[in-house]
Amino acid sequence: MGEIMRIPLRFQITEFDCGTVALQNAFCYLFKREEIPAELIKAIHNYTLDCYDENGNLGQGGTSKDSIILLSRWINDYANHKDFGVVLKRFEGSIINKNLIIKEINDGAVLFIRCWQECEHYITIVGADEENVYIWDPYYLEEDYYDKDSEIQMIFDKPFSYNRIVKINRLFSNTKKDFSLLNEVEREMVSIKKKTKD
Repeated sequence: MGEIMRIPLRFQITEFDCGTVALQNAFCYLFKREEIPAELIKAIHNYTLDCYDENGNLGQGGTSKDSIILLSRWINDYANHKDFGVVLKRFEGSIINKNLIIKEINDGAVLFIRCWQECEHYITIVGADEENVYIWDPYYLEEDYYDKDSEIQMIFDKPFSYNRIVKINRLFSNTKKDFSLLNEVEREMVSIKKKTKD
């Protein structure tokens, strides 16, 4: 089939599958295509899109926190039993702050995190420094969408890594502006990191 390849990160195809796609993107960022097991992708699809909307439509309520807890456990168990080189750590609540995000990124992790984008929304953070976070937002938007928002920059030439640069202070602004995290009690983050070889 040719050389081992990385895959460009993806956009969601419905209004509801941000959790599914953001989690897949974390693995696409960390691993080459041939390294990602089909069982992992199947599990992500099986666990996510578990919420019903107000009319009883499955999946149209997105992905629940409980589902992410169960899926994180499943992936860690799978990694341990199948020798897949990844480890996930979940964080909740006020422990999720600027210092933790920068530390996890500097340790080689990719962050799967819930934020606001008109409603609760999952994104993948692939980089961070004292000023900015580098995000792949799976929700496709027109190129000029954030032209009037000085804290967000749209990026179009990094298909393997990020499509938004967001001021890190925006995450902790305690607003419901795009990319603001949930309030301290409700914050949720999964750190996903390749295992280092002994």
